[in-house]
Amino acid sequence: MAETPGTRAARMFQSFGETCWADVRQAAAGQGADATEAWGRFAQQYWKPLYVFCRFKGDSPQLAEDHVQGLFEGFLERNELAVLDPSRGRLRSWLMAAMEQHRTRVWRKASARKRNPDRGFDPREISEIEGDMALESGSPPDQAYLRLWALEVLERAQEALRGRYRQRGLEARFDLFWSRLLPGATSGDHASLAKDLGMTPGALATALWQFRQEYHRTLRRTVRETLDPDGDVDAEVRELIRAVA
Repeated sequence: MAETPGTRAARMFQSFGETCWADVRQAAAGQGADATEAWGRFAQQYWKPLYVFCRFKGDSPQLAEDHVQGLFEGFLERNELAVLDPSRGRLRSWLMAAMEQHRTRVWRKASARKRNPDRGFDPREISEIEGDMALESGSPPDQAYLRLWALEVLERAQEALRGRYRQRGLEARFDLFWSRLLPGATSGDHASLAKDLGMTPGALATALWQFRQEYHRTLRRTVRETLDPDGDVDAEVRELIRAVA
Protein backbone atom coordinates (compact mmCIF):
# COMPACT_ATOMS: atom_id res chain seq x y z
CA MET A 1 0.00 0.00 0.00
CA ALA A 2 1.33 3.44 -0.93
CA GLU A 3 2.35 5.54 2.02
CA THR A 4 0.24 8.65 2.59
CA PRO A 5 1.82 12.07 3.30
CA GLY A 6 0.45 11.86 6.84
CA THR A 7 2.01 8.44 7.51
CA ARG A 8 5.33 9.54 6.08
CA ALA A 9 5.28 12.70 8.20
CA ALA A 10 4.38 10.72 11.32
CA ARG A 11 7.32 8.39 10.83
CA MET A 12 9.59 11.35 10.29
CA PHE A 13 8.38 12.91 13.54
CA GLN A 14 8.96 9.67 15.41
CA SER A 15 12.50 9.28 14.08
CA PHE A 16 13.60 12.48 15.84
CA GLY A 17 13.16 12.51 19.53
CA GLU A 18 11.76 33.20 16.05
CA THR A 19 9.53 33.65 13.27
CA CYS A 20 5.76 33.17 13.64
CA TRP A 21 4.98 35.60 16.42
CA ALA A 22 7.64 37.95 15.08
CA ASP A 23 5.81 37.95 11.74
CA VAL A 24 2.48 38.60 13.49
CA ARG A 25 3.92 41.61 15.29
CA GLN A 26 5.66 42.92 12.16
CA ALA A 27 2.56 42.48 10.00
CA ALA A 28 0.42 44.20 12.64
CA ALA A 29 2.64 47.28 12.34
CA GLY A 30 1.07 47.67 8.90
CA GLN A 31 3.71 49.95 7.42
CA GLY A 32 6.67 49.52 5.13
CA ALA A 33 8.14 46.68 3.13
CA ASP A 34 8.99 44.65 6.25
CA ALA A 35 5.35 44.58 7.32
CA THR A 36 4.27 43.56 3.81
CA GLU A 37 6.80 40.74 3.70
CA ALA A 38 5.85 39.56 7.18
CA TRP A 39 2.19 39.51 6.23
CA GLY A 40 3.02 37.52 3.09
CA ARG A 41 4.88 34.91 5.12
CA PHE A 42 2.07 34.68 7.66
CA ALA A 43 -0.60 34.23 4.98
CA GLN A 44 1.45 31.71 3.00
CA GLN A 45 2.05 29.54 6.06
CA TYR A 46 -1.53 29.28 7.24
CA TRP A 47 -3.92 29.46 4.29
CA LYS A 48 -3.72 25.74 3.51
CA PRO A 49 -4.99 24.45 6.87
CA LEU A 50 -7.74 27.07 6.83
CA TYR A 51 -8.73 26.12 3.27
CA VAL A 52 -8.99 22.44 4.16
CA PHE A 53 -10.97 23.30 7.30
CA CYS A 54 -13.54 25.13 5.15
CA ARG A 55 -13.69 22.32 2.59
CA PHE A 56 -14.35 19.75 5.29
CA LYS A 57 -17.06 22.04 6.65
CA GLY A 58 -18.79 21.52 3.31
CA ASP A 59 -17.69 24.61 1.37
CA SER A 60 -17.00 24.30 -2.34
CA PRO A 61 -13.39 24.89 -3.48
CA GLN A 62 -14.26 28.40 -4.69
CA LEU A 63 -16.16 29.27 -1.50
CA ALA A 64 -13.30 27.91 0.63
CA GLU A 65 -10.91 30.20 -1.26
CA ASP A 66 -13.30 33.11 -0.74
CA HIS A 67 -13.51 32.41 2.98
CA VAL A 68 -9.74 32.27 3.47
CA GLN A 69 -9.23 35.35 1.31
CA GLY A 70 -12.01 37.15 3.15
CA LEU A 71 -10.63 36.22 6.55
CA PHE A 72 -7.18 37.54 5.65
CA GLU A 73 -8.60 40.71 4.14
CA GLY A 74 -10.58 41.21 7.35
CA PHE A 75 -7.38 40.90 9.36
CA LEU A 76 -5.90 43.71 7.28
CA GLU A 77 -8.97 45.93 7.29
CA ARG A 78 -9.61 45.62 11.02
CA ASN A 79 -5.94 45.25 11.97
CA GLU A 80 -6.88 42.29 14.14
CA LEU A 81 -3.30 41.05 14.29
CA ALA A 82 -2.44 44.11 16.36
CA VAL A 83 -4.39 42.72 19.33
CA LEU A 84 -3.11 39.17 18.95
CA ASP A 85 -0.33 38.09 21.29
CA PRO A 86 1.06 34.78 22.61
CA SER A 87 -0.78 35.15 25.92
CA ARG A 88 -4.05 34.48 24.09
CA GLY A 89 -3.06 30.85 23.52
CA ARG A 90 -2.19 28.71 20.54
CA LEU A 91 -2.00 30.51 17.23
CA ARG A 92 -3.63 27.62 15.38
CA SER A 93 -6.60 27.58 17.79
CA TRP A 94 -7.09 31.34 17.42
CA LEU A 95 -7.02 31.08 13.63
CA MET A 96 -9.53 28.25 13.51
CA ALA A 97 -11.89 30.15 15.82
CA ALA A 98 -11.47 33.25 13.66
CA MET A 99 -12.42 31.24 10.58
CA GLU A 100 -15.51 29.86 12.30
CA GLN A 101 -16.60 33.41 13.16
CA HIS A 102 -15.89 34.61 9.62
CA ARG A 103 -17.92 31.80 8.04
CA THR A 104 -20.80 32.61 10.38
CA ARG A 105 -20.68 36.30 9.39
CA VAL A 106 -20.67 35.41 5.71
CA TRP A 107 -23.53 32.95 6.13
CA ARG A 108 -25.59 35.54 7.95
CA LYS A 109 -25.04 38.06 5.20
CA ALA A 110 -25.84 35.32 2.63
CA SER A 111 -23.12 36.59 0.30
CA ALA A 112 -19.56 35.57 -0.43
CA ARG A 113 -16.76 38.00 -1.00
CA LYS A 114 -15.89 38.65 -4.61
CA ARG A 115 -12.69 36.82 -5.52
CA ASN A 116 -9.66 38.90 -6.31
CA PRO A 117 -7.61 37.14 -9.02
CA ASP A 118 -4.57 39.30 -8.33
CA ARG A 119 -4.39 38.03 -4.75
CA GLY A 120 -5.77 34.52 -5.25
CA PHE A 121 -4.12 31.24 -4.35
CA ASP A 122 -1.91 29.15 -6.59
CA PRO A 123 -4.31 26.86 -8.53
CA ARG A 124 -1.62 24.18 -8.68
CA GLU A 125 -1.50 24.01 -4.90
CA ILE A 126 -5.30 23.98 -4.73
CA SER A 127 -5.29 21.02 -7.13
CA GLU A 128 -2.77 19.13 -5.00
CA ILE A 129 -4.76 19.75 -1.82
CA GLU A 130 -8.00 18.63 -3.47
CA GLY A 131 -6.25 15.40 -4.48
CA ASP A 132 -4.93 14.78 -0.98
CA MET A 133 -8.36 15.40 0.52
CA ALA A 134 -9.54 12.09 -0.90
CA LEU A 135 -7.31 10.41 1.69
CA GLU A 136 -9.08 12.32 4.47
CA SER A 137 -12.66 11.94 3.32
CA GLY A 138 -13.81 10.62 6.69
CA SER A 139 -12.04 13.19 8.84
CA PRO A 140 -13.92 15.86 10.83
CA PRO A 141 -13.05 19.44 9.74
CA ASP A 142 -11.07 20.26 12.88
CA GLN A 143 -8.93 17.13 12.50
CA ALA A 144 -8.25 17.85 8.83
CA TYR A 145 -7.27 21.39 9.78
CA LEU A 146 -4.94 20.14 12.53
CA ARG A 147 -3.31 17.63 10.19
CA LEU A 148 -2.56 20.33 7.59
CA TRP A 149 -1.27 22.58 10.35
CA ALA A 150 1.03 19.80 11.56
CA LEU A 151 2.36 19.15 8.06
CA GLU A 152 3.02 22.87 7.57
CA VAL A 153 4.95 23.01 10.86
CA LEU A 154 6.95 19.95 9.85
CA GLU A 155 7.77 21.48 6.48
CA ARG A 156 8.78 24.81 8.03
CA ALA A 157 11.15 23.06 10.41
CA GLN A 158 12.64 21.13 7.51
CA GLU A 159 13.13 24.29 5.44
CA ALA A 160 14.63 26.16 8.40
CA LEU A 161 17.23 23.43 8.83
CA ARG A 162 17.84 23.32 5.08
CA GLY A 163 18.48 27.07 5.17
CA ARG A 164 21.17 26.66 7.80
CA TYR A 165 22.88 23.97 5.76
CA ARG A 166 22.61 26.21 2.69
CA GLN A 167 24.36 29.04 4.55
CA ARG A 168 27.21 26.63 5.29
CA GLY A 169 27.38 25.52 1.66
CA LEU A 170 26.07 22.06 2.58
CA GLU A 171 22.61 21.97 1.01
CA ALA A 172 23.52 18.88 -1.03
CA ARG A 173 24.55 17.12 2.17
CA PHE A 174 21.26 18.13 3.78
CA ASP A 175 19.33 16.44 0.96
CA LEU A 176 21.43 13.29 1.26
CA PHE A 177 21.02 13.11 5.02
CA TRP A 178 17.31 13.88 4.86
CA SER A 179 16.73 11.06 2.37
CA ARG A 180 18.45 8.62 4.76
CA LEU A 181 15.86 9.43 7.41
CA LEU A 182 12.95 8.43 5.18
CA PRO A 183 11.32 4.99 5.54
CA GLY A 184 13.11 2.34 3.51
CA ALA A 185 16.68 3.59 3.95
CA THR A 186 18.98 0.65 4.67
CA SER A 187 22.42 0.10 6.15
CA GLY A 188 23.57 -0.55 2.60
CA ASP A 189 22.43 2.92 1.68
CA HIS A 190 24.48 4.28 4.57
CA ALA A 191 27.58 2.37 3.48
CA SER A 192 27.30 3.76 -0.03
CA LEU A 193 26.75 7.28 1.28
CA ALA A 194 29.75 7.04 3.60
CA LYS A 195 31.93 6.05 0.65
CA ASP A 196 30.60 8.90 -1.52
CA LEU A 197 31.27 11.44 1.26
CA GLY A 198 34.70 10.07 2.08
CA MET A 199 33.61 9.15 5.60
CA THR A 200 33.87 5.99 7.62
CA PRO A 201 30.58 4.24 8.44
CA GLY A 202 31.07 5.20 12.08
CA ALA A 203 31.65 8.86 11.24
CA LEU A 204 28.54 8.85 9.03
CA ALA A 205 26.45 7.29 11.80
CA THR A 206 27.59 10.04 14.16
CA ALA A 207 26.85 12.75 11.55
CA LEU A 208 23.35 11.35 10.96
CA TRP A 209 22.68 11.23 14.71
CA GLN A 210 23.76 14.87 15.00
CA PHE A 211 21.52 15.72 12.03
CA ARG A 212 18.52 14.11 13.74
CA GLN A 213 19.25 16.01 16.93
CA GLU A 214 19.60 19.30 15.02
CA TYR A 215 16.27 18.68 13.32
CA HIS A 216 14.63 17.82 16.62
CA ARG A 217 15.83 21.13 18.10
CA THR A 218 14.66 23.00 15.00
CA LEU A 219 11.25 21.36 15.21
CA ARG A 220 10.87 22.31 18.86
CA ARG A 221 11.79 25.93 18.08
CA THR A 222 9.28 25.98 15.22
CA VAL A 223 6.53 24.61 17.47
CA ARG A 224 7.40 27.04 20.26
CA GLU A 225 6.87 29.96 17.87
CA THR A 226 3.17 29.08 17.63
CA LEU A 227 2.56 28.83 21.41
CA ASP A 228 2.13 31.28 24.23
CA PRO A 229 5.20 31.79 26.47
CA ASP A 230 4.03 29.15 28.94
CA GLY A 231 2.94 26.68 26.27
CA ASP A 232 3.95 23.04 26.61
CA VAL A 233 6.14 22.32 23.57
CA ASP A 234 6.33 18.59 24.24
CA ALA A 235 2.55 18.30 24.50
CA GLU A 236 2.10 20.24 21.28
CA VAL A 237 4.61 18.06 19.43
CA ARG A 238 2.79 14.95 20.65
CA GLU A 239 -0.52 16.39 19.45
CA LEU A 240 0.95 17.17 16.04
CA ILE A 241 2.33 13.63 15.80
CA ARG A 242 -1.11 12.24 16.49
CA ALA A 243 -2.57 14.58 13.88
CA VAL A 244 -0.37 13.23 11.06
CA ALA A 245 -0.36 9.59 12.16
